[in-house]
Amino acid sequence: MSETAEEVVEEPAIPAQAPSRPAHHSRPMDPWLFFAAIALTGLGLVMVYSAGAWLGHSTFSGWEHFLTRQAMFAVAGFVLMLAVSRLDYRLLRRFAPQLMLGAIAMLLMVLVFGTEINGARRWIKVGSFSLQPSELAKVALAVFLAATLARKGERVRAFTQGFLPVMVMAGFTMLLVLAEKDLGTTILLGSLTLIMLFVAGTRLSYVIAAVMVAAPIAWQQVLGVDYRRGRLEEFLAGDGYQVKQALISIGSGGWFGLGLGNGKQKLGFLPENHTDFILATVGEELGFVGILVTLSLMLLLVWRGVVIARRARDRFGLYLAVGLSSLFGLQAIVNVAVVLEVIPAKGITLPFLSYGGSSLLTSLGAVGLLLSISRAPAAWRLSDQRRGGRRRGSAKDRKKPGTTKKGNARRRPEAEPTTA
Repeated sequence: MSETAEEVVEEPAIPAQAPSRPAHHSRPMDPWLFFAAIALTGLGLVMVYSAGAWLGHSTFSGWEHFLTRQAMFAVAGFVLMLAVSRLDYRLLRRFAPQLMLGAIAMLLMVLVFGTEINGARRWIKVGSFSLQPSELAKVALAVFLAATLARKGERVRAFTQGFLPVMVMAGFTMLLVLAEKDLGTTILLGSLTLIMLFVAGTRLSYVIAAVMVAAPIAWQQVLGVDYRRGRLEEFLAGDGYQVKQALISIGSGGWFGLGLGNGKQKLGFLPENHTDFILATVGEELGFVGILVTLSLMLLLVWRGVVIARRARDRFGLYLAVGLSSLFGLQAIVNVAVVLEVIPAKGITLPFLSYGGSSLLTSLGAVGLLLSISRAPAAWRLSDQRRGGRRRGSAKDRKKPGTTKKGNARRRPEAEPTTA
């Protein structure tokens, strides 16, 4: 009788099946971020042509000199953005150390083989083009910090295990950039590091202490270098020629501008009007409305980056989206503040608008990473950081707690994937 009862309990037998993982559905990429990046790039091409036409004709015998070169980088950057957006962004987490070492190697190379322009050695000549390694270093540092902070988890609150190692690597990168006589980018990298550490959960006291240590060093770098001290004195006295011309450009534009191509300050009066001071040309030719549209598009891009960070499915994606969004926001704030004479002049470009192939390629590549995070694609096997990453349905997966010897009992429901 008991044997019959046992048979009734076991019958009917359910065929053993390998456990299946929940289906992963990628989201569509963020359309507003894509729109903002394309709109800013298109506006940048128009303004580079308008701002640099006279300089290109007088210096390089070609009205379209700057437009042609910027358009080439824009096309290459667009292809790069689309390609990166289709990748699994977690690949960068696995190869973050190699990417950081490559960026450091390029920063060292520029100090030895770099081309000096306007008293600074920041570019490596590649044929007829110039490569600026510090632009790559910005993204490389953001990736490295995101990977490191995601790996450390709660240990980031500890000084020796979390905060100090991150600051050592970031500080070394900042020293190399400072050796290029680029204090603006150095401060930008420091700000990026502290923002990401704060978002990752480090103690606020550590962040404040780092700022207090860095402040006198930055002050010494300003007062101890002649041309930086001269810029500060001009700023305090209100005698900066370049900034004055920028303000004249914006003031003469009024609400709606003088019309595209009708600006006068680009005729040799405003230096670097197609690079660091391109916003002044926007104000002169498109007016306050043009500046407002430009800043609105930039704000939209940063805002969508923050939204993507909040929706990220893992800590690495969260920290990386925060870092890249911070880079865009910080660069825009510094550039606008310089043009409006809020802070002394710094060599920080306006993302997507200022002339420069390295800046445009890096910016569009960073947008590609943000688009990839917004998609939340299924993880690639190459992204698995575990040594000898297990295949689906491996021996360890087939036998889980809660199953019988025959594997016929109901499996426990798997936990939902957690987000940082």
